[in-house]
Amino acid sequence: MKRNPYLEDCDKKNSASGNLPVRLNILLGISLTLMIALIIQLAFLTIKQGAYYQGEVNRSDETIEKGNVPRGMFYDATGKVIVGNKAQAAITFTRGTAVTAPTMRQTAIKLGKIVAVDTQRLSERAKVDFYLADNKNNTKLSAIMVKKYQKQKSTLTPDQINKYMVAYVQQNHLADNVDSNAAMIFQRMSGAYTLSTTFIKESGVTNTELAEVGERLSDFPGVKLGTSWSRQYPEGDEFKALVGTVTNEATGLPESKLHTLLAQGYSQNEPVGNSSLEMGYESILKGSASQTLVTTGSNGQVKSSQIKYNGQAGDNVKLTINARFQSEVQKILEDNVPGGDVEGAYATVINPFTGGIYAMAGVDRNYETGQKTADPLGNMNHAIVMGSVVKPAVMATAFQKGVISPSNTVLNDQAIKIAGTPEITSYWNKSGAPVPIDAGTAFERSSNTYFVQLGMKIGGQTYSPGSPLALQPDAFQTLRNGFGQFGLGTKTGIDISGETAGYRGPTTGEARGKYLYASFGQYDSYTTLQLARYVSTIANGGYLVAPHVVGAVQQSMPNSDTQKTVWTATPNIQGQVNLTADEWQVIKNGMERVANGSDPWNTGGSDMHKLQPHVYAKTGTAETKTNGHDTYTESMVAYVPGQPFAVAMAIPGMNNYLDGTNGKISAKIIDAYWKYVAEKPK
Repeated sequence: MKRNPYLEDCDKKNSASGNLPVRLNILLGISLTLMIALIIQLAFLTIKQGAYYQGEVNRSDETIEKGNVPRGMFYDATGKVIVGNKAQAAITFTRGTAVTAPTMRQTAIKLGKIVAVDTQRLSERAKVDFYLADNKNNTKLSAIMVKKYQKQKSTLTPDQINKYMVAYVQQNHLADNVDSNAAMIFQRMSGAYTLSTTFIKESGVTNTELAEVGERLSDFPGVKLGTSWSRQYPEGDEFKALVGTVTNEATGLPESKLHTLLAQGYSQNEPVGNSSLEMGYESILKGSASQTLVTTGSNGQVKSSQIKYNGQAGDNVKLTINARFQSEVQKILEDNVPGGDVEGAYATVINPFTGGIYAMAGVDRNYETGQKTADPLGNMNHAIVMGSVVKPAVMATAFQKGVISPSNTVLNDQAIKIAGTPEITSYWNKSGAPVPIDAGTAFERSSNTYFVQLGMKIGGQTYSPGSPLALQPDAFQTLRNGFGQFGLGTKTGIDISGETAGYRGPTTGEARGKYLYASFGQYDSYTTLQLARYVSTIANGGYLVAPHVVGAVQQSMPNSDTQKTVWTATPNIQGQVNLTADEWQVIKNGMERVANGSDPWNTGGSDMHKLQPHVYAKTGTAETKTNGHDTYTESMVAYVPGQPFAVAMAIPGMNNYLDGTNGKISAKIIDAYWKYVAEKPK
């Protein structure tokens, strides 16, 4: 039988179509297996791990939000508030956990329409960040940067893209015309770290601004109405120069400490001590912030908040300064500082037994304009060549080196003629003829040549007219060591930053001859505060006591007007000057004669002679140059035996020689001390 090709082809086709269900079965089998595996996995996730994932959905984060507290205050020694706090309305911003730059930008724009802020500190970078916080701008520029740096696309990080965008915006001045007010608000918001509170506007908030912000708080996420505190000075703004200043929203954090303070948790415009005591005692004054437990959901929205700690106002600082006396000393200096080339006047009044300072006043004078500025810290950072006030220290060093004794202190006041150096004479013996005088007379008349000869003996040479200078190699150091035991030439260690040690001139080569001038105070420079410590050492019998202005730290008690003293200053003995009773008596007798003697060449002046009780003192005059003119520094150290009182003062740049201004000012200060600080002994 002949084959039918058609049937054979159909059989083949039917055979092929009969294989198709097998393949489908395989595919269905695989699909079924995967479905079963998926069902098992879903069951596992639902039954075994369902609670975990439900917890993630309902997850809440708990963080601590910190608030602001009043800064500690300053009191004077009598309990008067000299630096306090004034409460004022403020607008604050607390940065949430899920707050983004675009969100803050939108809030800043809305808020900027009703709140005006100071834009002086608006940075160019903040304007760029404000521009880039617009999602449209950011997306557009991001695409441009990726395209521009296509070759780096595989390694281009978000930080690099942002860096390129910032540079692009700056180069093309795209942010020049942004709304400065809104950008400044954005800058302040950006300065806050997560869940910290910063000020958007801490002073000068108008009633209209308060009302409009208060009505629309829901439109401004994180924005609240709060309270800020600004410094006030009930005893006068002059105390600002002494106590220091605090930053505010306009000044921001100090640039020199910006990164350190940010690392410590400060916000960009949070108040912080910027100078003097405000800066030195920042950790005490700032207090501890309030703490609120904030619970946020997985979407970053706040679910609840609970105050955990109300905060503690900063500790208060009680000074040794007497506010009324400080003001009076400042006024005395301002009213009596001479004119001409005078650069200022400085005075420190101190308790020689404790180191506590009653007053530290100063006047900086512009000799070109005559303008006077309060400069109390000039006592510790303005070094001056002081003149003959150092002579008691020279005498003490001479005793210690055994070159003179209390039983024989007579030397000739005579012209000092050393080969290669100018002739030196005393103002009262210009002829230079030899005149025998003892130590008491040398103090009272302030004999320069007497102390030059003592200095030479200390340096290993006895004076002989016309001889060359032949001092021991360590003569300068020996003399300076003698001064140093009284604290001259070294920092006092006062509890205020910024102190200077003064200036010590060179001692070799041509400068070697300056040793003669150093022996009567005409070379090295010291601060008025160093003079105060120096005269205190004499007054208390030889103990070098560190000066201080902080007497105690007090903590305000919660819900009470009372304060608890948590720290009290105690005398800090830095060294001791070892002299015999007879040696001390020679020095003190000489200082008593300066202030009360009747010698025709007495240097104390009539104003000092009138004082009751009697004071012991030493005057000083140093030849200087000011404004191209020959000028003088007049100085004075004085104390009252047995009383907790010593004073040091200096006036640099005087045009008149020995006019008695130092005695006149010192006498007024001493009288004021008995009037405002202590009862005059009978």
